[in-house]
Amino acid sequence: MILHPIECEQHGNAVRVQCRVEHSGTEEVLWYEVDEKYAPYLTTDRHDGFLVGILLLAMKLGEDIEVRGALSEKLCYNVATYYTRILELIMPSLRSVRIGADRLLGLRDTLRAPGVATGFSAGIDSFCSVYDHLFAEVPSTFRVTHFVFNNVGSHGEWDGERARKLFLRRYDLIKGFPGELGVSFVKIDSNLSEILGMDFERTHTPRNISAVLMLQGLFGRYYYSSAFRYEDCRIGGGKGIGYADPCAVHLLSTEVFDCISTGSQHTRVEKTRRTALVPGSERWLNVCVTPGADGRNCSKCWKCCRTLLTLELLGALEQFAPSFDLTTWWNVRDRYITRTVLRDVDDALSAEIREFAAEIGYSFPARHWLLSYALRIATPPVRAAKKMMGAGKQRG
Repeated sequence: MILHPIECEQHGNAVRVQCRVEHSGTEEVLWYEVDEKYAPYLTTDRHDGFLVGILLLAMKLGEDIEVRGALSEKLCYNVATYYTRILELIMPSLRSVRIGADRLLGLRDTLRAPGVATGFSAGIDSFCSVYDHLFAEVPSTFRVTHFVFNNVGSHGEWDGERARKLFLRRYDLIKGFPGELGVSFVKIDSNLSEILGMDFERTHTPRNISAVLMLQGLFGRYYYSSAFRYEDCRIGGGKGIGYADPCAVHLLSTEVFDCISTGSQHTRVEKTRRTALVPGSERWLNVCVTPGADGRNCSKCWKCCRTLLTLELLGALEQFAPSFDLTTWWNVRDRYITRTVLRDVDDALSAEIREFAAEIGYSFPARHWLLSYALRIATPPVRAAKKMMGAGKQRG
């Protein structure tokens, strides 16, 4: 696989940074696009973002990577030595590859940008990151200055134009919140998903980080909101890529750009509690995996239900009435408790809800336990590793 020199093109009010990628006897153009006001900050002197973005495809094909340009020395070493092995353990079908570049650039070749970014999709993970790095005590150099919203697969994996329309619609739906805080909201479009042709939930981490690596001239730190607490994290063993975030995300850093896995120090219940402390979150929280045409929470999918039950146990359900249809929730509540929370005994996030209920002295009715037990015997529950691989990463 060959990554050719980086090029930049103007596309209306946006600027596209791209490179030709040769693989499997074909050639494609991989691109990332930002608003033209961010053009001065684009990383055009090194292929860091392109390497991280295309790495999964190279490992899927078993093709070594030749970069006709430069890479950050730290990133190249860590990816080749450690990160590829982690990906192999998570996805055994991938094969190890070698990585070569014309030049390796070290610390002396550039300076760290002052910006601090985190992804914002208006979900629980991202709102928790907002609280931790804007409203809690944090050193000034670690305080978030920008939110990022990527189109790298979470809005649709196989139809690029349809995914792009949903990406723009979702951006418009939630951009009011960063506006209220006075925080810049950067959207990064890409055709990465169309080129990879891989399942987003199994590959979301390098996809999202590849996009942010394109703006090393703007960001010196990036918080990647991880879904699972440290106690539940591990590499491989049938677990999804999100379970490896705390020990893998930092390997995608460069000499001047720190990738930091954040959120694993909290349970999902604690993340939800922190979300409720963010001013305005009750109007902007959006967790749904099956939204309607207006993009609002359906209040009945597994992710909406998990959030609503947690809010209920926290005593904050009515606070979030502006974001959910509580009538719909009450109609599906018993079903969710019996078929998911009490039935999925191996699901780490369901276990957190059960643990918190016991902690506050809440007892699920006996009829719920009996029905869930009968269902568990009749039909085994969906395994957590299958259902939860992309938890918290539905919209990048």
